[in-house]
Amino acid sequence: MVQQMMPMDVEGTAQTVASNRRQFKHIGKLKDDGANVAIIFRTVPEEPENCLVIGPKFLDDTNHNAFMKALESTEGQASFELGTYLNRVSFPDGTNMLAFLHQGNYIKKMPTKNIVVTMGSGTDGQVSLDELNKLIAEERGVKVSELAVADPTPKQTADASKKKTAKK
Repeated sequence: MVQQMMPMDVEGTAQTVASNRRQFKHIGKLKDDGANVAIIFRTVPEEPENCLVIGPKFLDDTNHNAFMKALESTEGQASFELGTYLNRVSFPDGTNMLAFLHQGNYIKKMPTKNIVVTMGSGTDGQVSLDELNKLIAEERGVKVSELAVADPTPKQTADASKKKTAKK
């Protein structure tokens, strides 16, 4: 019995691959050179035109894999801002992810207009982060500046100072 070889449909194969690809939130790339980034916070308090990102490729293999697992997790994808979830998870050595990324200088502040959010394959699913922030703010009925997650650190520091003063 001779099997007849069917010619491969390249376009059909590309469409199948694209439709099977899972879309992830918090993923983008730099406009200027196309380097992949993970968007930790879409806006910065009092600086709505800036965001915080990391280049996962700069992490060692163990931390890179743990970071990507956290980003792709159900909780990571469900979080409004990836950074709030990273503050609750650890690398395999027990180090808090967000604290490690911050202290290791992996987190970079960048203008939102310089980040392209990649929501699908090809260029159809791409949008500039500044435009995405405007859409999210409009949908929520707030200003872009109100999308920023408030930093709990000043309040915690003030509370700690009060306790130290009260003990004296």
